[in-house]
Amino acid sequence: MPRIPFISSLIHYFRVFYDYSGRKIYLLICIALFTGLSESFGISMLLPILDIDRQSAAKSAYTRVIYDFLEFSGVKVTIFSLIFLAVIAFLLKGLFSFVQKGIISYITSDVVKTLRTDFCRKYVDMNYDYYTNVNIGYLNNIITVEINRVVGALSRYIDVIVNIIFIIVYITATFIINWNMTLLVLGISLFMFLVIKPLFRISRKLSLLVSGTNAEIQSLLIQKIYSFKYLKATNSFSYFVKHIYKKIDENRQYNFKTGVINAISSSITEPVTVLFLSVLVLYNVGYKGNTLGEIMVVIIFFYKAFPYVFGLQDRWQRFLVNIGGVEVLKKAGKDLYNNKEASGSHKIKSFDDRIELNNVNFSYGKKQILFDINMSIPKNRTIGIVGESGAGKTTLFDIFTGLVKPQSGKIYIDGVDYSVLDLSSLRQLFGYVTQEPIIFNDTIINNISLWEYGRDDGVCKVKIENTVELANCTTFIREAEKGYDTVIGDRGIKLSGGQRQRIAIARELFKEPAIMMFDEATSALDTESEMLIQKSINSMLGKLTIVLVAHRLSTIRYCDYIYVLKAGRIVEEGSFDKLYLDKNSLFYKMCQKQKLSNN
Repeated sequence: MPRIPFISSLIHYFRVFYDYSGRKIYLLICIALFTGLSESFGISMLLPILDIDRQSAAKSAYTRVIYDFLEFSGVKVTIFSLIFLAVIAFLLKGLFSFVQKGIISYITSDVVKTLRTDFCRKYVDMNYDYYTNVNIGYLNNIITVEINRVVGALSRYIDVIVNIIFIIVYITATFIINWNMTLLVLGISLFMFLVIKPLFRISRKLSLLVSGTNAEIQSLLIQKIYSFKYLKATNSFSYFVKHIYKKIDENRQYNFKTGVINAISSSITEPVTVLFLSVLVLYNVGYKGNTLGEIMVVIIFFYKAFPYVFGLQDRWQRFLVNIGGVEVLKKAGKDLYNNKEASGSHKIKSFDDRIELNNVNFSYGKKQILFDINMSIPKNRTIGIVGESGAGKTTLFDIFTGLVKPQSGKIYIDGVDYSVLDLSSLRQLFGYVTQEPIIFNDTIINNISLWEYGRDDGVCKVKIENTVELANCTTFIREAEKGYDTVIGDRGIKLSGGQRQRIAIARELFKEPAIMMFDEATSALDTESEMLIQKSINSMLGKLTIVLVAHRLSTIRYCDYIYVLKAGRIVEEGSFDKLYLDKNSLFYKMCQKQKLSNN
């Protein structure tokens, strides 16, 4: 990993965090400056107070400046006026400190919100090809872990900036009062900083390793939860868990090493501070013969400054611990930007004629899936697509909805080329029911309405009841524990396969699509459930455009037109009866295997 100088790194990450927080970070810097100045002024007032009874010639130069300023301002120099000014300075310091912490809290909470909403939008906008190749745990880790680490890094970075401001203010004050002693302390502080500097690089490297193992653990845990039933039923948890434990231990080791490095830098602050102050007192009082009162204010300044000087290293170290989150987020943001789905500007509001595929070819990498596909899907007609597994049926669905783009050929909807379409408006036309329906861990009514239903929304309620009836869900919803308000578990685990499918159909009907697509929607169901799903499909015939991909050929019996695919090519097409009557056709042989007649 390349070494980045402290100042360059400080400037680089200022730009990064400025992008996250905006101009509020400048306001924070100003408030921190006022906090440091007010405290410094309050401490500085101790020297004029101590010099109040001394002869004019014995007064320090700093004291004479303060006295002259007060007299110029019309304020009489008395012990009372000096103490009053010191109290006012510390009250202002307390006020500015409160405002400073409030701004920090606002910035960090706002950054969390901004980043999470931004990445949620980026996930929506990423193209399907990127989604199929990226680790789901990696995407989940960004939202749940890395954004929190970024905010942690931002908090530590703010601490660093505040530290630097306070150091500059305190050192400037001590330089004015005693520049010789200040230069000596700065030299020693710089030496200590250079000694600890190698720890920064190690901490940065460990931070990235922590981020990497966090993402791997997230991915494995998601897979474990999704595969719970299989792993439990087959007693296979031990193999999977052993792998997870290994990654958890790697993560523990990296976190432990990070903690040790942090402990080194933080534990030396107080001892070094006491050592420095002791040396300063011995040098000035024991060697040079100065009185303790003469250097007391400078000692107080250094006592206040040293925790910031050495704390700067500690806070920078803590910042570097979280820097992996910043780097991961930057890379993820760049990857998502580069893989943002390209969309045209032409918005389509309705489906009036047909979808046409002309000589469409599609490949995943070097493997070609579809070859010269020519297909027409007229409005309010029911189209069946059949074929063996791997024939390219589901890929056609992905092409219809614009999820993937063919390498060659054209796709039109109502005569408009897909390449110029606004894809969001296109997908608004589609309802999509898959073999494994998407069910959310929520109530039945929220699964159907996608959280659009409100208790006082009578129109929406009637619409839901109508779609439920069309999807043949009425009976089992009525028998559910809390009816529509029944929570059905993650992926609908509390429902049967047929019930999940019917909930999915109800959801699509609720959205009032122009085109309904069923991808093997009945292949994993029992006969009774299949009949109910088929009944739902039949209720849509002639009212919606329906595209059916089916392995069970009984599902496509009532289709107006059927396409038969084999190895990515359309080898036969026509009505059910036409294809069945051709005894040499692949379709007829498929029907025979399933003991299906044309009666």
